[in-house]
Amino acid sequence: MSMRTKLILATSSIALSALALTGCATGAPTPAPAPSAGGAVQSGAASNLTSSAAEPEIRAGVHGSEERVVFDFSKLPNASGLKVMKHELNETAPVWGGSGEPVEGMTGKAFLHVYVEIADQDRSTAGPEQFGQELAQSAVVNDNSHGTGELTIGLSEGVDYEVLVEGEKVIVNMAQGSLGR
Repeated sequence: MSMRTKLILATSSIALSALALTGCATGAPTPAPAPSAGGAVQSGAASNLTSSAAEPEIRAGVHGSEERVVFDFSKLPNASGLKVMKHELNETAPVWGGSGEPVEGMTGKAFLHVYVEIADQDRSTAGPEQFGQELAQSAVVNDNSHGTGELTIGLSEGVDYEVLVEGEKVIVNMAQGSLGR
């Protein structure tokens, strides 16, 4: 090994060590810009948030005599190709896919499990979220790995429901009686 090669290797090692000690190692997130006096983020410096900070959004609402829960994957930068594979309503509470541990915070007597296929390299999960609705009490995006995921809604009772896909959103409409469709 030439003297020049040894010098380059030594210099590189020292530089990498210094970066690691200061928290600026390759792949480490850098802090977001400091707010200005008005509370807004100063322009000119971009926040270096990684895509793994994004998560699916879970919303719920009431529309007449029906309730709706929406699982929205549209803001995930690396998610695409959403497709519902199957769904089932039962009394089995969800568990975290990898560990089999119960999903703490899920409430309900019945659970609607919607199994989806989605390309999401970040394997994003969300929730559980709590709702103050009569039927839909909680929801979670769970076990999102290997191109599949489980979306679960905790319900106060069994319901009539429909599952729709609109772009990168799964929409679940439900009612105590018949949906009337």
